[in-house]
Amino acid sequence: MVAMKNSFWSDAARCGAYVGLLLAASSVVENSLMISGKLGLYALLLVEWLAVVALHFYLLLRFTRQRSALYTVDEGFTFGQGYGYTVALSLLAGVILGAVNYIFIHLVLGYERYVEKIAEVMSQFAAMGGSKGAAPMMTVIEQLQNTPEPSLLATLWGGIWSSLLFGAIFGLIVAGVSARAPKPFGDNDAHHE
Repeated sequence: MVAMKNSFWSDAARCGAYVGLLLAASSVVENSLMISGKLGLYALLLVEWLAVVALHFYLLLRFTRQRSALYTVDEGFTFGQGYGYTVALSLLAGVILGAVNYIFIHLVLGYERYVEKIAEVMSQFAAMGGSKGAAPMMTVIEQLQNTPEPSLLATLWGGIWSSLLFGAIFGLIVAGVSARAPKPFGDNDAHHE
């Protein structure tokens, strides 16, 4: 049991890889739907996003509870242990997310083509919005086209940041639900019934 508890980083890396693969697959699907230019598919984006958020939360909770199960009733599992584990897992998931984003956007699609497709989609939305929405949308498109291509490190940091933000916020809930106070003398309440 002690050896399993000492494997904090390897356990966080293994579980973080599962979460990272989920987030990376979601990112590829979302980017593909966004650049498709098919407005009918955009409703799927919301459904996909909500499903991934729910699954992401479920995985954080499941993996943190599995980590909690390594600790005996006598030891308990503190809020800090659960929160630290969730954040570490999210950090490692973010590295995978950032790497896949870089590979997909910069190497598979090509960054210039990606920006061109996003600009086309935004132009479609601007045309649908009429003259009121066209001017601000054209400004955004121009800014997007003039923004330099982000580096590998910037893209990695973007993936890490988004995963860490989710892990830090929802980790509060996950850690609170997973925490168990130590009971060095067993469950005394059961004997007083």
